[in-house]
Amino acid sequence: MKARHVRGVDPEASLRANAALIVRTRLDELHSFAEPALESGATTAQHDLRIAAKRLRYVPEITESCFGEEATAARNAAKELQGVLGEIHDHDTMLSRVRGIESLEEQLRISREQLFRRFHGLWQVEASRGTWVALERALH
Repeated sequence: MKARHVRGVDPEASLRANAALIVRTRLDELHSFAEPALESGATTAQHDLRIAAKRLRYVPEITESCFGEEATAARNAAKELQGVLGEIHDHDTMLSRVRGIESLEEQLRISREQLFRRFHGLWQVEASRGTWVALERALH
């Protein structure tokens, strides 16, 4: 998945102003994949959401001092999402390689379903905490 282009970055503007543009773009990218990724079998959307979470995570790692605790909370949430979605992707990759080995396929399917429920729960927790909304507000 190719990263969305960040529009309006100005080398003459402050770090905070430019970082806000980048974070907003990455946050929009994250949200664009969330709804489809919340479907259990949406492997492509889940992989794309993982990449979007990774991209969102890295911006606050170097600019969170511009946006405070909201950026720290979003960075931590994105890191956790990235991790569990990475594990799901690993299971998807392994499932495609072990076709025909029924016992292993079954174990991987069960484990993947548990990981998916964990991801789904994490997404719901962050939404109820208002993590993404708080980050958006901190950008202003």
